[in-house]
Amino acid sequence: MKKYLVCLLMALLVVSCAKKDNGKILATIDDDKITLQEFNKELDKIPMNMKMLVASESGKKNYLDRLVVKKLLLKEASKAKIESEKEFQDRVNDIREQLLIEALLKKKISADTQMSEDDLKKYYEEHKEDFKKDREINTRHILLKTEEEAKQVQAKLQKGEDFVELAKKYSIDPNVRQSGGEIGFQPKGSLIPEFENAAYKLNKVGQVSGIVKTQFGYHIIRLEGVKPPSYVPLDEVKEFIKQKNSQEKQKEVLEKYIEELKKNAKITINEALLKDEKSEQPVKAESPDKASSPQKVGTPQKQEAPSKQPEAEPSKSSVKEEPQPKK
Repeated sequence: MKKYLVCLLMALLVVSCAKKDNGKILATIDDDKITLQEFNKELDKIPMNMKMLVASESGKKNYLDRLVVKKLLLKEASKAKIESEKEFQDRVNDIREQLLIEALLKKKISADTQMSEDDLKKYYEEHKEDFKKDREINTRHILLKTEEEAKQVQAKLQKGEDFVELAKKYSIDPNVRQSGGEIGFQPKGSLIPEFENAAYKLNKVGQVSGIVKTQFGYHIIRLEGVKPPSYVPLDEVKEFIKQKNSQEKQKEVLEKYIEELKKNAKITINEALLKDEKSEQPVKAESPDKASSPQKVGTPQKQEAPSKQPEAEPSKSSVKEEPQPKK
């Protein structure tokens, strides 16, 4: 429960800012208005990854139109006296309470989250295994529709014909033909199992596999290169470490603050009543998980967590799985 409360309160730590302006009127709706200040405040609420949608003049006009519609709907809601409904008022009270808690936490939780270069290096060395990259291999493949076609291409390879030229000429996937079958360096776990198992059995650069069957067809694989296990450089994970340190410090301060509040308050809980209340709650059967969507041709790649693995190279083949966060 304590952990849940801390996480809940931490979620309320939101940093917001508003642009200064002279309050000029940007639009009027009957007797209501939208000022430039109000408009800029609304723009500030837009997530960073969506701000590009309102960067242009047309984007700003579209967003202003949304605010006008919002004003009109609020006006109609006021006429219908929706604001007097208990459910609406309860929701308003909930928001008010959250804002009050947010303001309190901003005031109380002011932990120094700065890290010196020495602190960063120390953390990095103490947690170096968290930033370890697994061995990666670069492969090239020829993808055929049938086993018979694969055998024919295999025979051409055994006669000494060029692997890349055969990939460009016979592969059924346009991407494979264009790249000459090269996939690029990928960590273990990023390729579909049948392909990956065969690829990781290749020990020498230039070695060619037998025919490998997958859901996409029949592959002939060649090992192009190997990167041994290594560590992500400190410079590439500095921001991650700083953010993690900041979160840990804020959590520590928050936990101490909550304990202090509890210690200075007189709290009694009717455990028996709580138990009875829980037993009376109906238990809903959870719906079964939805079946995973089938893998798409051209994309079986799982990516490592940011702290441990850099992003995989762009897909160049038909054997990468959909991105999956590493647990």
